[in-house]
Order: sequence, then C-alpha cells, then structure tokens
Amino acid sequence: MRRLFFGIFLLGLLTACDDGEIIVTNFDFEDSTLRFCDAPDRNVIYAINDDDVFESISLEFNSSQFDTDEDGNLIPPDEAVISFPLTGNNRVTYRIYDGSFASGNNSYFCSAVPPSEPKVIEEWISGTGGTVFVTTGFTDESANADPDGDGLSNIDEGWVLGGPYQDTDEDSIPDYLDKDDDGDNVLTSTELANGNNEPVNDEGLRDFDEDGIPNYLDDDDDNDGVLTRLEVSEDDLDSPENFQTAEGISNYLNVEQTAEISHDEYIGHDISRNYGYRIDIDNLKFDNQNGSGESIQYENYNLGTLMSSSVAFPQCPLQDETCSDPEPEEPEESSEETN
Repeated sequence: MRRLFFGIFLLGLLTACDDGEIIVTNFDFEDSTLRFCDAPDRNVIYAINDDDVFESISLEFNSSQFDTDEDGNLIPPDEAVISFPLTGNNRVTYRIYDGSFASGNNSYFCSAVPPSEPKVIEEWISGTGGTVFVTTGFTDESANADPDGDGLSNIDEGWVLGGPYQDTDEDSIPDYLDKDDDGDNVLTSTELANGNNEPVNDEGLRDFDEDGIPNYLDDDDDNDGVLTRLEVSEDDLDSPENFQTAEGISNYLNVEQTAEISHDEYIGHDISRNYGYRIDIDNLKFDNQNGSGESIQYENYNLGTLMSSSVAFPQCPLQDETCSDPEPEEPEESSEETN
C-alpha cells in the first residue's frame, strides 16, 4: 500500500503566557467546530463561538502543499506533517463581533466581499515568527473503528497499533481494511450474516462446513475441495453467491456441487475512510489592532482538528493484475470535530 496509516489525533490543552494586559477572552474555542472554505485567493480554516461572546478565530493560508477539489474540499495530502510560516498572507485572526453570524458562515470568511454584518468590534492578528504544523492522517485507526464497514471492529480483525496487521488472504490489504478478508469474492459482511441459522463455530461465527474456521475467513466454505471463488458461472465470474444449480442454494455452500471455473476476476475492494487535519501553531503571537500595542503569545496553540468524512480510499488486491492503485480521491463530504 502506498499510504501510511496514522492513528487518531489526541488533542492537547491550550496553554498561554501573555506579554501585556489581556482584555479579550482566553481564545478558548473548546466547544466550537472547525470548518474549511476555499476562498478566491486563500484557504481558510475557522471556528466560531456564539455563546457569551460572539467571536471567531481563523487561519488563512496560501500553502501550495494543499490542494482542493472542484467542490472546494481539501484533498488528503501524502505527507504526514505539513508546516508553513505565519508570514505575509498566512495569518491567524481573532475577532469579537457585535452580534451572531447568520447561516452560511463560509460567505463571511471566504467571500471576495464579506457581508457587512456582524460588525467587528475587536481584532487581533498574528505577527511573524510563528509556524503552523498540520498533522494529517486517517482517524479510523483505533480498536473499535470499522473502516471497511464489514461489521467487525479493527481489534476483531487483528489490528494492533502500528502493525503488523492480519492479512488472511495475503492480498496486501490488511483484514481491517479488506471487505473480503478471505479473498473468495464474497463480502465479509455477507459471510457473517446467518439468516438461515447455519452452524457456528465456538466463537458464534457462521461456519457452514463446521471446520472451526468462520465463513468469512474460509476460502472453501463448504469444504468440497473447490475454492469458493471458483464455484461460479461463466456469465458471472466474480459472484459465487449468484451461482446455483440447486434451487435456493449457492454452489459454494453445496457440498454436492463441485464444478469449477478458473478465472482471475475479483470484486472491488475500494472503501471510504475518515480523515483528519490536526492544526498546531508554535510561537503564536497576537497583536491587538486597536493601536494599543497589547499582545498575547502562545508557545503552542492547538487550533483543533478539521475532519473529513467519506474520503475515497482505493485498494487493489495483490492477486488482481488488472487493478491499478490510483491516489485516493478527494473527500465527498466534510464534517467537523471540536478542538
């Protein structure tokens, strides 16, 4: 696999030291959400609080290390950590407003001409010398996650933090990311289902041939000596479920049927995953824009984690020579998580 798998990000606590009198809040956006928008001349990640104080914090940047798709969503980069300085058009802005935001916050932060309301009554802008670090990675690398959507948690599919990972069919796709763990062209989720009350093994998992190996890890489910993936018809080479010569019984679950067809067809293995961008800023200094000379400085500021869901994750079984391994596509939709 080309991509590395990174664990879910742990969010740090905000710590600060001040260089002068502080008349604003403590820049605490703990209960806010991070959003992203692609402006005509910049990218913006921002958060809004509409509680006791109407306030926002935004990171504007023009880093060439990030790409966006045609819908303006961030495309997951190849790098695990991306950094860029706070200088020029890269800056962090904190604002207090005279009222709350209307719906459609992107129009305020990323429009060529922002709305006139709400009005800014206080503004702090970052100075130079700070560095932004964006730690990127998939957020479904945890024991209870199920990135392949097969109904089994990562820990149940041999996942351990940092690997090595269980790969039953040795197709280079670890089981926790593999929709077909045994490579028999029957989805793992299908082989777990047991609507016909078939036999189960000692762990309560469907085991048609009662050999102790659950169907989803067994490449010959009826133990007739013919691999499940070869018990198919010429018209439907990658669907063992659909090939029946006895009414209502698929051949791969019928020990009396041993016809086989050799082929090199495999079902698709692409999945969707959840992705995150954790944003930390070292040596962040805010300057009050009212001319007072007041400032506040943070040795490290955790802005939060921007979440993208349903990020396409193409995969190719090692045995499938017809499959190419393109770069992961852009997110189909985005959601946010609090910092």
